[in-house]
Amino acid sequence: MYCGKAALILAICSMLLELVFYYSWFHNGGSPHGLMPSPGIWKFVGRIAFWTFVVSLVLTAFGKGKWRIFIPIWAVAYGFVVYMIAMLEMD
Repeated sequence: MYCGKAALILAICSMLLELVFYYSWFHNGGSPHGLMPSPGIWKFVGRIAFWTFVVSLVLTAFGKGKWRIFIPIWAVAYGFVVYMIAMLEMD
């Protein structure tokens, strides 16, 4: 029914929350080398971003139409971007 639109909206929210997470993580002194930063908004925004990502993928399975291929491709790109941010920050 409306699973496709809901999946797309959650995917957008997940991406925006991930950006907030990374900004807060690095602003509070986070490091991909394993150092834990001081407490901040990143502590709960990261979990919310992860679960909105998972729910958007689950809702994709219930959707109809050609757009269903878009969300899994976006998910792969999302994972690649997260990996590249960590690699660039390792420098």
